[in-house]
Amino acid sequence: FGYTLNRTASAQLSNGVSVSRSELQPGDLVFFSGRARSKTRVGHVGIVTSVDPDSGTFKFIHSATSSGIIESHSGEPYYNSRYIGARRVE
Repeated sequence: FGYTLNRTASAQLSNGVSVSRSELQPGDLVFFSGRARSKTRVGHVGIVTSVDPDSGTFKFIHSATSSGIIESHSGEPYYNSRYIGARRVE
């Protein structure tokens, strides 16, 4: 698609431009902390598929270790508590 991204989730946090949660659009990258105790270290990345502007939540696709590629919801407690930020690569 003509985009160049860094290889790791943590390195991808420097790609594109920062996007606030209220400005998310499908295609934006969303970043989450991993299972480690650090809430600021990126451990996982997904791609926004849809946004609910009324609730401020979004759905995203990502690779889950045991399930392959899945779609999850930002309101799920696991992801809600681990959200770090978002980037838009244009």
